[in-house]
Amino acid sequence: MTERPGNFIHQDDMDWREMSHGDKYEFKGKSFTIPSGASELGCGLFVQKPGKRAFPLHYHLANEEAIYVLKGQGVVVYQDREVPIRAGDYVSFPVGAEHAHQIWNNSQENLEYLCLSTMKEPEIAIYPETGKVGIFAGVAPGQNPEKMTYFKFFYPEDCDYWDGEE
Repeated sequence: MTERPGNFIHQDDMDWREMSHGDKYEFKGKSFTIPSGASELGCGLFVQKPGKRAFPLHYHLANEEAIYVLKGQGVVVYQDREVPIRAGDYVSFPVGAEHAHQIWNNSQENLEYLCLSTMKEPEIAIYPETGKVGIFAGVAPGQNPEKMTYFKFFYPEDCDYWDGEE
């Protein structure tokens, strides 16, 4: 068999990463980004159980995302509505508030999809339901967390540019 270059990877050679929070959020995933050596394009395989969401409703200010549904069905919470998705659907999420999104498996079977994204940094993610802001610097979200130089979530307080600058 021909030896494969390092940027050729197979999903069976990677471990699943599982994440859950409360009753609402749960997924397992495999990131292809770091193992393949990619630096400007991220890709991961996600599996969501019935009734679960992967992440809270959010949008990005630097990175575009997209999903390609491999198996199952669910909805994308998008622009104040629930848009059905199913195997074969491709959905892009450009940057900006008008593209806030959340993937929700509202079906009775697993939902499996690829999530792709650009890998720009610094990145700011906004969570419109809570007003929370996430800032990522050093590397883009999904890259090597050991190289992250700044990673913080906070609730901003309204203030003037000159507040605290005596």
